[in-house]
Amino acid sequence: MFNRISFQTTILICSFAALPALAAPDQIGLAHTVRNNVSQVEPKISKIMAGDDVVRDEVVQTLDDSGAKLVLKDSTNLILGPNSKLKLDKAVFSDEKSLGDIAIKLTGGSFRFVTGNSAKESYKITTPIATMGVRGTTLDFDIKQYSNMVVLKDGQASVCAGGNCVELLKVGDTAVVKVDGARIDIQLQPSSTWSFDASCNGMCGPVSFAEAQNSLTTGSIGGQGGGASGSGGGGTTGSIISGGSNSGTLPPQTTGRGGVSSSLLAPGLGSASFSQVSPF
Repeated sequence: MFNRISFQTTILICSFAALPALAAPDQIGLAHTVRNNVSQVEPKISKIMAGDDVVRDEVVQTLDDSGAKLVLKDSTNLILGPNSKLKLDKAVFSDEKSLGDIAIKLTGGSFRFVTGNSAKESYKITTPIATMGVRGTTLDFDIKQYSNMVVLKDGQASVCAGGNCVELLKVGDTAVVKVDGARIDIQLQPSSTWSFDASCNGMCGPVSFAEAQNSLTTGSIGGQGGGASGSGGGGTTGSIISGGSNSGTLPPQTTGRGGVSSSLLAPGLGSASFSQVSPF
């Protein structure tokens, strides 16, 4: 009886030892600026701090009076306004400066997108009801449940929805996409009364990935960038998070990249209502 029990225990230990190690997430950029409540909701739930890694297949969400600037390795800038949510659906880097392929899904809210050093055909930006192609571009997005607005700030872009496309060729050109039942309409307007500028809060000036990394090492963002620890990832201090009540210390029941906080998340932000039109 003693020998049998010992044998079974040995087999159990060997089985655990044979389990493959979990692969580390692929780092594709970093969070350059974080304002108030910004969190990762996929692949896990954690608070994002300035200096944290941005990883492939990550879903980022901001809450009220919050925002973030994400800088990818090819120097693509993604700025999120309040109550916004996006997924870095795919990003494959051929080297430190250029992307082989990148896909970004804007689920809801407001955004500014600035292309980086990658070939323009590498980028694919989608919303629940529209698809964008870019050609050296800065675009502003206002994504609502039944309407999308895309405003050209620089460069050129094409926006397609419902089987039709419009070309944004001049600064201010605006694509307006609306859903009416099962029908999706798209129109080109020469200007828009809406602009993302009101949501910038000092974040809209584009920076290169090298500049973002340098700000980590010089102390303007934090002492140890790109971390994924439970204490906030990037060696972040109170002076890093602009305009936030979270400066200095994390709020109660809140942890950094390794932890979970129910106070960070707004249930269902921009998800269920969009899926009835074009699910991701």
